[in-house]
Amino acid sequence: MKLQSLLFSGLLAGTASAIGPRGPPERLEGKPEKMANWRWANPFASPHISKFDVTCEAEKTFYAREYMLDDLALSAPQGLIVYRDALRSVFSKRQYPGSWDGIDPHGYDRLLLTMAYAEMPLRVREWIEEQERKDGQGKGLFAVYAAPSIPGARVLNTIKVPEETPVSEEWRARDERRIALFAPGALYEILPLFVADESGCEDLFGDLSKYSHKLLDGGVVAYPVNHTTPDRSQGFRDIEITIKAQVLKLKEGEEAPPNDPPEIDASQKEEEKKEKSKEEEKAETKTEEAKTESTEKAEKAEEAKTEEAAEKPKSDEKEEL
Repeated sequence: MKLQSLLFSGLLAGTASAIGPRGPPERLEGKPEKMANWRWANPFASPHISKFDVTCEAEKTFYAREYMLDDLALSAPQGLIVYRDALRSVFSKRQYPGSWDGIDPHGYDRLLLTMAYAEMPLRVREWIEEQERKDGQGKGLFAVYAAPSIPGARVLNTIKVPEETPVSEEWRARDERRIALFAPGALYEILPLFVADESGCEDLFGDLSKYSHKLLDGGVVAYPVNHTTPDRSQGFRDIEITIKAQVLKLKEGEEAPPNDPPEIDASQKEEEKKEKSKEEEKAETKTEEAKTESTEKAEKAEEAKTEEAAEKPKSDEKEEL
């Protein structure tokens, strides 16, 4: 699904009033489902991970804020209304990257994250800027804005990335007043970049050509192994995200596993099975209800015909008299 005018008709499956309603909108309840094209299953939960030794590992925790689509109509700190208009032009040509673990909640339950741009590792910022500069495949995954200089003032555009590299020190210094906005699913595309610095294997984690959803000899795998949930009932949006990455080496005597995405864990499989069973049960119930309704209508129609037939002789008898 394309993101038409960010989280407008795209994020809300065709609901044009999703972003920035003037009054309290009717809340669209989403139906969570696994994204069909999702690649990034948790590699550390794969049964094949035991075939590998770990030659390098890094793990770091980052701070962010997590919002739902409802929050696009709210003021800070609970909402993102100042960025609402600017968001439309950024993601209009992208599919929704997904929420955590490749789940698409749909409706107003779709998630957005913000991070202080200066707190993102420099490697991450440079990757984002290069995608924008060269119209790369990652263009639009992360939207970067200058924070409003006046509280409550609307932001209309993303930052303009200079053509020259490296950028000037003066331009880089303004990162302190910038904010990145993105869906959780965008993170999975570049996870190793977040933990590369001071890892002892910067070259490997910094080379995304080594990073894959597959378990490969000499390859890099990564995953957000933990992310907290904000207490929205108390108005909080702050979360912590812990990212882990490893460089793998196939153990001697082991055969490489199939080149398929790492298998999801058993609990997730069971959860998906239950969800599918619920949906099938609902579908059967709706079918039975439709059949019952159709039968009742047919019976009522037949009764009406019978009554009409019974009344006709009486009418004819009156006319004769």
